[in-house]
Amino acid sequence: MSSTAASKIPATSSTTRFREWFQNERMFRWTLVLPAVFVLLAVGLGPTIYVVVLSVSKYTPGQALEFVALKNFIRAFQTYRFWHGLYVTVWFVFVSVGIQLVVGFIIAWALQRVHSRVRQFSMTLMLVPMMIAPTVVGVLWKMIYKARYGALNYLLLQTLHIQGPDWLADRSAALLGLLIADIWEWTPFVTILLLAGLQSLPREIYEASHVDGSTGWQVFKNMTLPLMKPFIFLAVFLRMIDAWKTFDLIFGVTRGGPGDFTESVAWYTYKIGFTYFEHGYAAALSFIQLIVIIILGKALLKQLSRVSQRSG
Repeated sequence: MSSTAASKIPATSSTTRFREWFQNERMFRWTLVLPAVFVLLAVGLGPTIYVVVLSVSKYTPGQALEFVALKNFIRAFQTYRFWHGLYVTVWFVFVSVGIQLVVGFIIAWALQRVHSRVRQFSMTLMLVPMMIAPTVVGVLWKMIYKARYGALNYLLLQTLHIQGPDWLADRSAALLGLLIADIWEWTPFVTILLLAGLQSLPREIYEASHVDGSTGWQVFKNMTLPLMKPFIFLAVFLRMIDAWKTFDLIFGVTRGGPGDFTESVAWYTYKIGFTYFEHGYAAALSFIQLIVIIILGKALLKQLSRVSQRSG
């Protein structure tokens, strides 16, 4: 009796509004999305605004914030170390990513033609460098590069009878050492991405080209390479953006040395902010890097979209 009476009690106005709110499909979608939007704004937009404000200010911990307009940016463009760091970064990005792309494509091409068990085992091994923290990778390669007891110079002496250079003290050798370490760590990523692309290509076109009597080079040039362009540009996009921000590897291997020869723009920013504690100038350097990365990413995304549309 009481349960029947309770079922006849009309819903309150608040309950009715709550039901109408969730019955409205548009409002319901916004209800689900807004919490994530607020978190993204707080985590992403907030620090960005703080960096922009700091970049037009002179600030050292313990002192008052002083507005200096564009002086920090002018100082950056007039400083040799900034341009040297920019040169090292650009050189490192293009050379490293270029070699990773070529070597990764060759390895992916070879893995596609071996037995599936061999391929799976090889891919498992290739995941190891990617799973190691970049700072640990840097420390590992620093130990390998040691002039007296490093493994690399020992192998060069024992196998090729070559006295290796002092990888951490010689300018050219230090930059080459960073390049080798980065290639070792991230070539597997490019390989796995390109291997996935190769395995997604339709087999029918290769069978038809074989019947037509096309040579291996003709098949690669006219079929494989055009169809692989979206995957190639995706690999270039992801690696270029990540390589531009390289800091951990430099921290672990050379710390910008010898001198400032391997000092990237990211490492220079770190030194300004956390060694000299010029946070305003460091923020200006960070903002310049942000603009460069946005422009680079925009250009690569535009090219990737164009290539994907052509392939589709």
